[in-house]
Amino acid sequence: PFLGILEIIIMLVNGILDPQLGMERLDSDPVVAVAGEDVVLPCYLKPNISAVDLSVEWFRVWTDDPLVHLYRDHEDRNENQIPSYRGRTSLFPEELRNGNTSLKVKNVRGFDNGEYKCLVQSGKFYDDSSIEVYIKGENLEFLISIEGYKQGGISLVCESKGWYPQPEVVWMDSEGHSLPAGHTETHTDSMDLFIVRRSVIVQETKTNRFTCQVLQQDLNEMKETITNIPGKLHIFSINSSKQTV
Repeated sequence: PFLGILEIIIMLVNGILDPQLGMERLDSDPVVAVAGEDVVLPCYLKPNISAVDLSVEWFRVWTDDPLVHLYRDHEDRNENQIPSYRGRTSLFPEELRNGNTSLKVKNVRGFDNGEYKCLVQSGKFYDDSSIEVYIKGENLEFLISIEGYKQGGISLVCESKGWYPQPEVVWMDSEGHSLPAGHTETHTDSMDLFIVRRSVIVQETKTNRFTCQVLQQDLNEMKETITNIPGKLHIFSINSSKQTV
């Protein structure tokens, strides 16, 4: 389904590609989608010529089997589509005549995260446009538990669910200083969202107040939960949380 490099060079030399036609460049406008919801990946011809008689191909970048959706000869041809996209993709048939070649993806999941290309071509026209898609969780869950006394202190465990891409987990003391903590354990759920878990052993301080912070840098999203252990490091429950985006 792709034009070879030699074929493109020949088309350029022969003047077959029309310089007046092209794609609206959307490379700098990433799409942020919530896992479980539908998302539209925008792609438009400029000027707004009809794409009904053109070939429209959406594919993933940097994958071995990249096809996400193919429209050719006035119909969808998705026999070679990535299996995980079957039944989840569609163009907007009534909008093709207006040059709208955007793709709708239903029920997005973590593995839909990444770069996509929209390729439109015919015998006299070829162009493409890229767009970056970020998938995020909406209902982020947070839990701090206390494992008990360990190595002369108390072992605290922070667990958070519903993240994508994989976030960073940091334990801090009451003054905001990072604490040495164990390895971050990671798992994924049915939506391919990350579940992260990290433990820390704390010693008694003046406040016995500790913070678990989870940060997703790509989306500039952070959530933190604070726990207080009063007295002589006696077990106490989580008492507050806050989120910033």
